[in-house]
Amino acid sequence: MKTISGWNWAIFSLVCAALTIAVVACTGIDETTLVCGGCVETSVSRAIDGDTLETSRGLVRLFGVDTPERGQQCASEAKARLGNLAGDSIRLEFGPRETDQYQRILAYAYTMDGLSIDEILIREGLARAWTKDGQHRDYLVGLESEAKDKSAGCLW
Repeated sequence: MKTISGWNWAIFSLVCAALTIAVVACTGIDETTLVCGGCVETSVSRAIDGDTLETSRGLVRLFGVDTPERGQQCASEAKARLGNLAGDSIRLEFGPRETDQYQRILAYAYTMDGLSIDEILIREGLARAWTKDGQHRDYLVGLESEAKDKSAGCLW
């Protein structure tokens, strides 16, 4: 194995990758294309996983994304990022269906600053776009393709 001043090359590469992900997560995205017109504010108790929040309205399942399940690659990173983005309150934009099969509220989520959480999770390579329905489906599917091309985050 190659060494860099006593560092094993594989370890060095992993450290660099982790630092890159950390920088993206810390600096975040300061602008998104999707905007929240007429959204409803709701308080957030906690992130259940990478695409579900416990809120004052009940469980909210993000409409536009699908994140890895607990125990799968990238699941903990997606959950942490969702919790960070949501904070104490979010804004909700409802889609064409009110609830999913588990009676969770389906909605696109936005930060209190108006940034699309669905969009950020996909751009950062922490979520896949939901492909079945939704008013932002085509846009989010395109973002997923861009994220794949850039090998963004831990999914790609």
